[in-house]
Amino acid sequence: MTMAVLNHAAVGRLLPDTGTLRARPLPQGRFNSCWHLTGSGRSYLLKLNDREGEAHLRRVAAAMRDAAAGGVAVPRVLHVGTDPDVGPFLLQEWLDGRTFAEARQDGAIETGLWSRLGHQIALLHSTQPAPPLTATPASRTRKLSDLLAYLRDHRLIPSALAEATRRRGQPLAEQLGEQACVSTHQDIYPDNILVRPGGQIALLDFDHATAAEYASDFVKLDRWCLPSNRDRQLLLGAYWQQRGEPADPLFEQRLAFHRLVINLSYFLYWHGRDPTQIPGCTAALRTELERA
Repeated sequence: MTMAVLNHAAVGRLLPDTGTLRARPLPQGRFNSCWHLTGSGRSYLLKLNDREGEAHLRRVAAAMRDAAAGGVAVPRVLHVGTDPDVGPFLLQEWLDGRTFAEARQDGAIETGLWSRLGHQIALLHSTQPAPPLTATPASRTRKLSDLLAYLRDHRLIPSALAEATRRRGQPLAEQLGEQACVSTHQDIYPDNILVRPGGQIALLDFDHATAAEYASDFVKLDRWCLPSNRDRQLLLGAYWQQRGEPADPLFEQRLAFHRLVINLSYFLYWHGRDPTQIPGCTAALRTELERA
């Protein structure tokens, strides 16, 4: 949703002491309009979002500030609000580096990245939401059932596939017991991992951040980032070391449950945004059930 034209006078009001600003549109934003701004030797990222509005951007900013307070490397939030000309906006510092996707394309992913990434995710998960929230077998089963009911009612999923998903997901929901929720990112995938000069890692784009079970943050990471079991173990080893806890013996089962839930959530997400993606969601869900 990148804008073709940016109101430079309006942006000048947001950054009054930067002189002449240069603006470069960033094409990666699907539902945000994002711009890289430079002026007076400094760089910024401006995110505009008319769809969800200022309240959404304030939640994003709050999640980023909370993550930073916990030691997570994230861009610093500078300003959030609504401008009469550019609409709802979030202004943050620009961090130099390459996304994981760019670094991988260049063959520049080195082994030490995995432990550094695991360390950052663990720092994020060390933050408890307020008020505390606990996931239970009943809450997981209810979430799974509600998703399946909505998808069936709106004819987004075949009944037989919905029933197969329920049969797979309900025993997992019950097996996982009670677990405290943590602050999560919910969208850790190649475009939202920044490899900074020197190899340090930062997390970008907290649009989906929420309180949830820790394992849910590994679904996209496991699917789109981790190339081998060795790299996976390096990441998870650093993660548990930073958290100061033994590895969770139910991690694989937790991951399997959240893969199901996130696959179902994709149906809802794309139904209202791009329905041509629904067949791909159906295929992905079938593949997930086959791997079980």
